[in-house]
Amino acid sequence: MRSGHRYCARRAIEIDPRADGPMLHCKYIPQPPLSAFVTCLWYSEGAPNTHVKERLLPNGEPAIIFNLRDDRIRIYEAQDVSRFSTYGHSVLSGARVNCFVIDTCQQERVAGIQFRPGGAFPFFRMPASETEGASFDLNDLWQMLAGQIREQLLAAHGIEEMFAVLERCLLDQLVRPLELHPAVSYAIKRFRSSSHAGRVAEVADCVGLSARRFIQLFHQQVGLTPKAFCRVRRFQRALHSVHRKRGIDWAQLAVDCGYYDEAHFIHDFQAFSGFTPGTYLALATEHLNHVPLV
Repeated sequence: MRSGHRYCARRAIEIDPRADGPMLHCKYIPQPPLSAFVTCLWYSEGAPNTHVKERLLPNGEPAIIFNLRDDRIRIYEAQDVSRFSTYGHSVLSGARVNCFVIDTCQQERVAGIQFRPGGAFPFFRMPASETEGASFDLNDLWQMLAGQIREQLLAAHGIEEMFAVLERCLLDQLVRPLELHPAVSYAIKRFRSSSHAGRVAEVADCVGLSARRFIQLFHQQVGLTPKAFCRVRRFQRALHSVHRKRGIDWAQLAVDCGYYDEAHFIHDFQAFSGFTPGTYLALATEHLNHVPLV
């Protein structure tokens, strides 16, 4: 199937190619006001057939995943895949700076919600800081609603209807106004706009808050401290710069992405991914943050 957009009566669905087998991956960007908090809704069908486990790299953004097969969701520790936690058929994965491992069979048929930084905050009663670096069974957070949403996804007649189900569930589940604190919104834009976005204290001063209050507020709504958020966004900027490329000038890339030097870049890259940059390049697939464990 070729990459492109399929225009439906209510929404445009982007269909992405997946090179490693007969796989389907579709994305839909919801309409405002949800689009300010949700990067995309997505549906994926068909697991990779070249490996059985994948390491998922951190991007600092929360997500909800619904497994539409019968098996429960299992998440492994990145450093020891003999250790794992088992959840129900849906999970909230909080913003994180650590990677984790999943079975590729869990990608056989899944749907999800990819939030923007701070985007999950309006839909849950607890502050995002309490979900940092962790996964939660969605039944524990949304109770019976999580199972009802999954049943509606299973009963949906096509992908367009699945996305309509997810849109409705988000609007129905609002517990806070669809807006972040202006200081947090400003900081996210500034931190994402440049690898040299400035010190946290400087941003706090720009928004008229003490550094302590700004850090607390940012952590509550985004799920990471400003410093951790900047580090993981810098790592993601580096990933985008090297993904599936050859002949890279590592020293120049390190400077361009905001690192002190090449050694600092390599250290941070390994801390976030568990791989050296060269190993990542050797293993990289078309999916930026999914790395096969072979």
